[in-house]
Amino acid sequence: MPQFLKDGEVISPKRKGSFYPDVIAVIPAYNAEKTIGNVVRKVLRKVGRCIVVDDGSSDGTGDTAVNAGAELIVHVSNRGKGAAIRTALNFLRKMSYKYIIFLDADGQHQPGEITRFVQAAQRRRAHFVCGNRMSKPEGMPLIRKITNRVMSKIVSKLCGVKLADTQCGYRLLSKKAAESLRLKKSNFEVDSEMLYQVARKGFKVTEVTISSIYASGDYSSNIRPVSDTFRFICLITGLFFSKSESKPSVKSRTPRNVKENQKPRFRRSNRKNK
Repeated sequence: MPQFLKDGEVISPKRKGSFYPDVIAVIPAYNAEKTIGNVVRKVLRKVGRCIVVDDGSSDGTGDTAVNAGAELIVHVSNRGKGAAIRTALNFLRKMSYKYIIFLDADGQHQPGEITRFVQAAQRRRAHFVCGNRMSKPEGMPLIRKITNRVMSKIVSKLCGVKLADTQCGYRLLSKKAAESLRLKKSNFEVDSEMLYQVARKGFKVTEVTISSIYASGDYSSNIRPVSDTFRFICLITGLFFSKSESKPSVKSRTPRNVKENQKPRFRRSNRKNK
């Protein structure tokens, strides 16, 4: 059963520039107590709702997110980014919205750039908009630049869409594209899996230039280069040799990251509705 916070409220953030009430932000988070509050507050200046999936954090990530105005889904243990995304998509399946924006909890993505994604989707009639950090990769570690470029070329070729930064987690999906997904991966390779499924199903894919942020003192990546690269290779090998995608099941299923008899806990935001 959902668990709600006790009555309380916070002051709603002031909104500057464009605001999109029909956009929902989803933020997978793991031990991001230092950064999640600031990210949520900035996100809520741009979109109508912000949902944080606390992926088994051992710090105060969940409480901090709720106090900043987010709605919270909690995994009782750490399941991985892909599992957190599947939980969020399952939760939103019956809800009304136009776009989902995915971004990281560590402050690496600028919430103020959400406008670029929405405008690109509207003007180009795209169902998937991927952030591109490679145009201005200031501060990005050299090994990350190399792996991003190599992986992006491989994924682009498989998807039939040329993108400069397929590994960027800052992305937008239309409701139709999001509901078409049948994700299986539980870690960071889910970003490639998501793009592959959307492209193969014929949805229009595009990209927008975004900032590359690595200088923050609070920045702490959960990416593990060796293990994540190995998972990526396994994913690409599977996609390359698969003759066709299996037909998606019409019936929705409980995400694999949640035990059959143990659904994620949900908490409402402390943000006062206006």
